Amino acid sequence: MNEAERRANIQARVRKGSMLRTAALLLCPGWDLLRDRFQAVEMLRAAGIPDPTYVVQDANPASSAYAAEELPQLVHRDGRWTLGVSQRGTFAGRAHPSEAQAAQLFVQWVLFSSVVSMGGEGIEPHIVSRYRDAVRRALAETSGLAGIP
Repeated sequence: MNEAERRANIQARVRKGSMLRTAALLLCPGWDLLRDRFQAVEMLRAAGIPDPTYVVQDANPASSAYAAEELPQLVHRDGRWTLGVSQRGTFAGRAHPSEAQAAQLFVQWVLFSSVVSMGGEGIEPHIVSRYRDAVRRALAETSGLAGIP
């Protein structure tokens, strides 16, 4: 495979992964209208995302600091809502100006990391098997709403 073919292959995989991430968002209609962390947790639970796979301050706390290691977290720190990860006891993340914005971005992040595998060497991007039927149903529902002749 020459360099041009390799780049085209990478671009095709990235495009496929991006489209699958967009499809994953259909599991949480209204994610972009969330107002707070409690609504975010309700929405993730309704989509079938297991509680132990993410941490939300006061709404879905980790059972211990160890349990929270390397999980997506939504926490209030220094007066701002922050999305981040703890690794070896050190938290790193990005602050957001409002709880609503942080909750919306958090749902995106958790959906993308739980529902879609971006693949790897020899593995195509794909929807994780436990979510395939739900994503198919959501896609079918939206195709009926499109109203495009």
